[in-house]
Amino acid sequence: SPVKVSMGVEGMEVKPAGEIVPGTGHHHILVHTDGITKGGVVPKDAKHIHYGDGSTETELELSPGEHTLKLQFANGAHMSFGDAMSATITVTVGE
Repeated sequence: SPVKVSMGVEGMEVKPAGEIVPGTGHHHILVHTDGITKGGVVPKDAKHIHYGDGSTETELELSPGEHTLKLQFANGAHMSFGDAMSATITVTVGE
């Protein structure tokens, strides 16, 4: 830790949150939690990290052990594009 995460998307453009523009959206990282169904709003809390500024890279402070991270893309109003615009990874943080 920290764990560097780079996020990308195919077929869409990354744009900061705020305005809903077709073909655009921004990233979220969901830590140890399920994805958000299409059209559902991504909550904002310790398990649902927002990158509404349009960031595509971050560093996460994670405790030692295995962690499941779900990368979820959503529109300018944080409404999820669902499973089609998400990916799940597992990372192991050493001591």
